[in-house]
Amino acid sequence: MLSLEYGSFINIFNMREFIYRIWSIKEKKYVMTASLYGCEGFTHLTQCFNRAEHTIEEYTGLNDFNGQRIFEGDILNFTAQYKQTGEVPVIYYGGSYGCIITDDSDFKEFWNLSHIVQQYYPKIVGTIHDNDIII
Repeated sequence: MLSLEYGSFINIFNMREFIYRIWSIKEKKYVMTASLYGCEGFTHLTQCFNRAEHTIEEYTGLNDFNGQRIFEGDILNFTAQYKQTGEVPVIYYGGSYGCIITDDSDFKEFWNLSHIVQQYYPKIVGTIHDNDIII
């Protein structure tokens, strides 16, 4: 019979961590970063935080060039030849995380975040809250 502790289960099957950070719209700062693991009981995050007062951002499971966790709402800087040069926000679209990339002729397309991380080594340069960027 196979017996695994929770931590070893994550390592064996390479599951990503479910980590969230909470932005307070009123206070204009992050008020919490927390994981769902290690909790005895689970509560839906919207029961703890009012969506009109807080923005809940999820960890994508990927890290930038410097090893920092990439969250939904982070701003990435990278260059893809003939495509993107500069900063783009991380969004959740169509069931995955990624960025809207613009080419030289202003054609826009969605690129999956894992492709961006593996091919272009992006760096986190801020969040959408730094300059009130609207996605």
